[in-house]
Amino acid sequence: MPVISPGASRTDTVFRSVLTPGDRGVPSDRRTSDDALHDLALDQVLDRLIERAPAAADAFRTLCTDEAEVSYRQEVFAALDDDVLRTGVKTFLQEMDRADVADAGAAHAHYPFEGEFWRLEAVLRYAGAVNALADCVSDNASTPRSAALTGLAGHLADYRSSAVFTRLEQEAQGCREELDALEYNMLIRGGKVIVAPTDDEDDLREAVLETFARFRSADAEFAAETFRDPGLDHVQAWVLEKVALVRPGAFERLRRFTASTDGYRDEVVQRFAAEVWFYLAWLEHIAPLQAAGLPFCSPTVSAETKELDARDTFDVALATRLVADGEPVVRNDIRLDGGERVIVVSGPNQGGKSTTARAFGQLHHLAGIGCPVPGRTVRVFLCDRVLTAFEREEQLDDLEGRLGAEIQRMHELLAHATGRCVLVLNEVFSSTALQDARILTRDVLHRILDLDALAICVTFIDELSRLDERTVSMVSTVDPHDAAVRTFRVERRHADGRAYARALAARHGLTGPQTTERMSTRKGQER
Repeated sequence: MPVISPGASRTDTVFRSVLTPGDRGVPSDRRTSDDALHDLALDQVLDRLIERAPAAADAFRTLCTDEAEVSYRQEVFAALDDDVLRTGVKTFLQEMDRADVADAGAAHAHYPFEGEFWRLEAVLRYAGAVNALADCVSDNASTPRSAALTGLAGHLADYRSSAVFTRLEQEAQGCREELDALEYNMLIRGGKVIVAPTDDEDDLREAVLETFARFRSADAEFAAETFRDPGLDHVQAWVLEKVALVRPGAFERLRRFTASTDGYRDEVVQRFAAEVWFYLAWLEHIAPLQAAGLPFCSPTVSAETKELDARDTFDVALATRLVADGEPVVRNDIRLDGGERVIVVSGPNQGGKSTTARAFGQLHHLAGIGCPVPGRTVRVFLCDRVLTAFEREEQLDDLEGRLGAEIQRMHELLAHATGRCVLVLNEVFSSTALQDARILTRDVLHRILDLDALAICVTFIDELSRLDERTVSMVSTVDPHDAAVRTFRVERRHADGRAYARALAARHGLTGPQTTERMSTRKGQER
């Protein structure tokens, strides 16, 4: 029997991947670091992808090279909004998982024919997965339109009709049918078992099954866990070996077939099984938020204009926790117009400043990898890297101290920054005195402005929002009737750090006039 290799099924189609069009790979120079993804609270999705599909994890880390690649992925996300298509893809993945587990059983087989049976099961599961996926994407390739899924549908149609796949599927089914049709006798006397050919005696199987039917549970759907411990015990292996001696034809056919199946899987099908997790993981992550009424959209992404216009956006990580706890999610608008480049966020603590900074970074990273982003409408710049500087705990073995570590980290950050980067700075240099923090942060922001990069900076030094016309002030607000109540609204407005202090002083009766009036009243009482 000729070796069954998917190489013979190759066509002239250019389709390779549902992540990148054409022959592109995932570039390594546009990667957001794992530390930055942690700062942006996107590491939960990344950790799941690392465990499930490393190729999809690389795509989640790495920003697209141009608008065409972003659009290519956005189309797939839009198509997977269809429940029928998404369910079909998940069915395909389940069958591929079962094929993987069966192949693992074949690789760890200990007895004659054990490995062959597991390989046969793997091939049948794989063929079923290919057929299910081909039917699914061909039925949904045009609504909504996706170049990636249309290309995949064309490739699967060619592959499924190829001689290689046809021979693989038919021979696997033929082996299974012949093995299922085998009949033999087993005579058990005490500890002795005899396996022999059948004669013309009555088949007692149906009678036995009918007798014990009331003790039988409902047939369960095949699960991948069936193969988690695929080994035969020595008695089962002995019986299998004796049956092969009694009915050698079927077992010889099985041996020849499985020997021909090295590398039987199609490269594109295998790649799709890994890459599609990029889409499914993000859709599953945001599904509870969408069910709670929070908006997600496909952003308008531009590699030319650096303007940002995000309406009703929010921090995905915080929203995930709030929705799980049944709490409301406050949404904000974030905007950079014309030549504006840096947003400086100030205001009272615990008022939503860091949340806004994370949302800013999330928007640029998620839009840059082609994902739906939080917001009703979003227009965003396609950057080449997202860099973050969040407050870190002091390391006891760091001889330079916390400030020295912050300066060193900032130096490394700026060394990697370009005019196409996005920087997220959260409470940098907060460990030092006010004057030093003012000087250091101002110097960093000037260097970012000189690069013409985009940035957001959370700081308690509100005067930094007035560096020049390229800086924008956003302020976390409080309830106008009760200064102790945060609204978690962050708005574009002139920063006045004393306003919150005055409001708190007024609430507790500590303003100048209140204090003077109280002292005058006390003096009058003493007289």
